[in-house]
Amino acid sequence: MSHPDFPPPMIDKMPLERALELLDFIPTATGYTRKWDDLEFSAGESFDCWFLIRGGFCTKRTAFPPHEERIYSPIAPIDLMATIYRRWSEVYFSKESLDTFLIWGKEWIDYQREIRKLIPPPPSLWAEREFFRHCLNYIEQQYDWIDEEYDIVFSQAPGQLRINAKEIELYCPARGNWIGEMTISAKSLFRWLPKRFIGQVVSLQAKSDKLIIDSRQFPARWSEHDKSKQI
Repeated sequence: MSHPDFPPPMIDKMPLERALELLDFIPTATGYTRKWDDLEFSAGESFDCWFLIRGGFCTKRTAFPPHEERIYSPIAPIDLMATIYRRWSEVYFSKESLDTFLIWGKEWIDYQREIRKLIPPPPSLWAEREFFRHCLNYIEQQYDWIDEEYDIVFSQAPGQLRINAKEIELYCPARGNWIGEMTISAKSLFRWLPKRFIGQVVSLQAKSDKLIIDSRQFPARWSEHDKSKQI
C-alpha cells in the first residue's frame, strides 16, 4: 500500500514540544495552545506525561464538554494531529476542513486503518477486572517492588490468565488467544498501572517489546511458553 505523501518531519518521532511547534501551537505560560475553527486545543505538562485538552464548545443543539487525554513524548507530529482530528471531528462531524493539518490527520487515520486490515491483530486477553486487580494487589502486598526489583510474567492457561511473580502463581479468569509469555518489571508495572479500571474486563495485548494493559504501554519481553508450566 502506498504511503500518504506527508513531509518527512511529520512522521518522525521528536520531543513533544517540537511536535507542537510544527503544528503551529503557540507557547503560553502553562504550555501550548492553538485553535482549529472555533475549537481550542491546549497542551500542558504533568509530572509523568503531557495532557491534550480540547476546550468545551456549544452549538445550538449540542454542548461538548472539555475533553482531556494523555499524550507522551517523544511523538510523531502526524500521530498527534490524528488525535486532534478525532476530537475536532466529534464537534465538526458534518464539516470537511480545508486546513492542511486536519486533512493530514484524517489521511493518517485512514492509512493506519488500511494497514491494520493487512496485519493480524496482536495476541490479546480480556481478564475479569476485579479478579485481575485482586491478583496484582496480592503480589504487591507480598513483595516490595520499591526496594526490590523482580519480574512478573503473564501467560495464558485454558480460560485463564496465568500470573507469576517470584514464588507466587495466580490464575485470573480470562478469554482470548495468547501464545507465549510476557515478562515485565514489577517496578514498571506498579508504578504506572492505573489505580482503577473502568470496564468489566481488562484488555492485555502482547507485542514483541511491550505489554499493553488497558491502553497503557509497558516495556516487556516476549518469549515462548515454558512447557513445564503447561496445565
